[in-house]
Amino acid sequence: MESFTARDGKKICVRFWEDGVSSPRGAVVIVHGMCEYIDRYDDFCRFLNSNGFYVIGMDNRGFGHTDEDTLGLGYDGMFEDTVDDIKQEVDIARERWNVDKVLVVGHSYGSFLTQRFIERYHSSVSGAVLVGSALQGGIAAAFGRLVAKNKCKKNPKAVGRIFADLTFTKYDKKFGEGYSHWLNRDNTEVAKYVADKFCNFTCSVGFYKTMLYGIKSTIKDRSRVPSDFRLMMASGKDDGVGEYGKDVKRLYKQYLKKCGIDARLKLYDGARHEILNEINKGEVYEDLVDFLIDCLESRTAATE
Repeated sequence: MESFTARDGKKICVRFWEDGVSSPRGAVVIVHGMCEYIDRYDDFCRFLNSNGFYVIGMDNRGFGHTDEDTLGLGYDGMFEDTVDDIKQEVDIARERWNVDKVLVVGHSYGSFLTQRFIERYHSSVSGAVLVGSALQGGIAAAFGRLVAKNKCKKNPKAVGRIFADLTFTKYDKKFGEGYSHWLNRDNTEVAKYVADKFCNFTCSVGFYKTMLYGIKSTIKDRSRVPSDFRLMMASGKDDGVGEYGKDVKRLYKQYLKKCGIDARLKLYDGARHEILNEINKGEVYEDLVDFLIDCLESRTAATE
């Protein structure tokens, strides 16, 4: 694994997928979710390679090899710093592979970072995909921010068990299949996740605070995204993060209302949160690549 130095001097661990790329179309930046790391996307990244895309992905701040000794810890401003890191990945991809067209695919927490990214840096990419995303707002989000803020006054490094119980534990109860089965229907993938030290932990209250306040800023600044930006949302209909499709549709409607973006929306029957690891992932892979190719072709046509 390689690394780059972020704008604030922090070392960010990053991985490149570039083998076997013939007739390159462009590059894709993958942004992973909470309590995981970029190596979990190896299969999808290789699929992108086989379809003409170079791929770059980092271990986000607080996760993986970037912060292997302080997993799940957060600090005020980390959400926005990570968004800046994504922009740096876009720049690295252009320089490393001499490509003009770069796209972003963000999953879960990575999709919230990507929402913020396209508000601040939409002109630097040709399109984005929000995987396992949702519209996070309202009373529940306000309550979460208040709890996180108060708990951080005592100890920002304290384990954010209350947040995990209100989300992940609740999602698991719906299926009654055991720990972390809300993630997907592939028992092998779930077992690998549970056994992985880079995945099986709970983030700190400091992390939840920076994420929840980052999402608040994202909702406030939604209208910054231009109406011609190419955007896709892809989620499982049985994904608790998206409130089983409801909050994904709400997100779609907000982009349509505030930005005029008629995003592509795909909800997969029976699929749960990690659609890139689901039993129907082959279908998901094809749909996402088709959209990425459409983004490039649309952008090329618009500039001719």
